[in-house]
Amino acid sequence: MASKKGNSLLETRRRNRVLIKNMIFRMENARRTAIAEELGLTLPTITTSVNEMLTEGILEEIPITEGQLVNNMGRRPNAIAFRAEAAYAIGVELGPYATRAVLMNLRGEVIESTEYERAAENYQGMLGKVANIIQELMDKAGDKRLLGVGVGLPGFIDREKGIIRSNPRGDWIGKNLAADLEEKVHLPILVDNNVRLRAVGQEMSMQGEKPDSFAYFFVSRGVACPLMLKEDVVSGYTAGAGEIGHTVLSVNGELKCVDDLGSEGAIFAKCQEAMLAGRLPELKERMQKEGHIAMEQILEVQMQGDDEVNAIIDQAIGYLGIALANVVNLINPGYVVADSCLFSVEKNRQRLLEAAKGNFFGLNEEEVQIVFTPFDRFRGAKGAGYFLIRELFLNV
Repeated sequence: MASKKGNSLLETRRRNRVLIKNMIFRMENARRTAIAEELGLTLPTITTSVNEMLTEGILEEIPITEGQLVNNMGRRPNAIAFRAEAAYAIGVELGPYATRAVLMNLRGEVIESTEYERAAENYQGMLGKVANIIQELMDKAGDKRLLGVGVGLPGFIDREKGIIRSNPRGDWIGKNLAADLEEKVHLPILVDNNVRLRAVGQEMSMQGEKPDSFAYFFVSRGVACPLMLKEDVVSGYTAGAGEIGHTVLSVNGELKCVDDLGSEGAIFAKCQEAMLAGRLPELKERMQKEGHIAMEQILEVQMQGDDEVNAIIDQAIGYLGIALANVVNLINPGYVVADSCLFSVEKNRQRLLEAAKGNFFGLNEEEVQIVFTPFDRFRGAKGAGYFLIRELFLNV
């Protein structure tokens, strides 16, 4: 009986420590009293755990400036934060356009970032290239403690086993990416869907007041919308990304999926069709100069006032708005984060709001908040790094 009681106390202390670490990571100007209030734990419990981590060297105290104080009465408290250099994580995204990687410190700050061409269709070729990218960042970390590597990629991923269950690149399907990479770089590897990891990164980087749940509406080659609930992504065994892009809409009596109507891939296809017909000379000139079409090029032509490009984008975003309205009307998230290169243009943001809210049901139009996160090409790699920190440091 005494042994069980002892084990129970140890497990309680471990769980409390996990809660405290997660709160410190997400809280701006974290103070012992504020942590106790947020978690409903006693101040002595917080103080004991914090002092242990200070002794271990993973936490440090930071003076709070006068501007950060709620009031100036009494002794000025210190905030606590993780020592940035106490540990590092590597995040990699095998995206539809490029492979991007970051080296992050324990506060989620990017120390190094690298970008390479799109990963090879051949699995072994991709594996060798990614291992080299990871090794480059390992070398830059030097003798610092590395927690491991988070990897995000499209498709259905068995997160527990690190196996690629489905992916646009057929040669990757069925491969155990986590085990294969671990064998090459000798670091822990965690693998998940790239959009799910973007949502995780969004939640972990939010500070101050934030929603308990939100939908992460991401538009790239395809369209995805995972749901974050209580600091994790809602999903089943398939571990997809909330594949809203495969929602079917009726267009002029014909059934089509959102990916074919509103994704960047759909916009590329419409622009290419127009160029083949001898239209869009400005975009064609840019394509010939660069050797390919990028969304940034299309947006530049849109902003220069090209009516046809603007009409193509306007129509696509109209379909995206309908898809987003379906998500909101079904699950009522209350808060939506929209992420896309498309939404770096103000008129496109307004078009999405108009199209979505015009199809909201009931009180959703007034009560659902849609925010646009600044477009960042490295957001997927950062999300993978955040995920690694959460799983291999904060939650242990």
